[in-house]
Amino acid sequence: MSEQHAFWDEGGLYRTNTHPVVELFAKQRIRHLEARGALQGVENLLDVGAGSGFSSMYYPDDVRVVACDYASGMLETNPAAGRVRCSADLLPFRDETFDAVACWELLHHLPDPVAALAEMWRVAKRRVIVFEPNRINPGHIVLGLTRPEERESLRFTPGHLRRLVKAGCGRTGLHERCGLLFPNVTPLPLARAMQQLPYKMPVIGISQLMVVEKE
Repeated sequence: MSEQHAFWDEGGLYRTNTHPVVELFAKQRIRHLEARGALQGVENLLDVGAGSGFSSMYYPDDVRVVACDYASGMLETNPAAGRVRCSADLLPFRDETFDAVACWELLHHLPDPVAALAEMWRVAKRRVIVFEPNRINPGHIVLGLTRPEERESLRFTPGHLRRLVKAGCGRTGLHERCGLLFPNVTPLPLARAMQQLPYKMPVIGISQLMVVEKE
């Protein structure tokens, strides 16, 4: 078992999926996805690399979420009704099974992110939704330099993400930088204050969002 695998299988993340900062972080993201039309027409969604449910549990109630992850230590605490243990580069689903397939901060942890994107594209009917770190953000630079499990995030420039998505999905799409909250480290009072700022945050946003449409 690799160090990355062991880290996440033992629980990886530091705050629970019900922590108030995690809730603020996730709900802000979901609202932005809704505003961008990324959840339009989505009745079922595959959450790849879903972990303990930072993303899975906050999608709208009318979206049936299936959570998948290779780390059993993370997945066992995910509240999604459907949970599947599998690798992101070998998804056990038929072509176009899900209206949307999403991953939040997964690709920079994978040995072959292009293979994972190709699988996500295969099982998606409408679109693929990707969030990844924005290397330009100072906080991500610190995390990348100080935490071994985040080291690969230092490669994730906008150009790097575009190249990965193009290689895996055959095309790119909506691409923007957004958000300021770090769900595992931002103090709650600061998180509440940051919620008042615009979510779309060019240049310094903590995350890159890419939404790739199939048609």
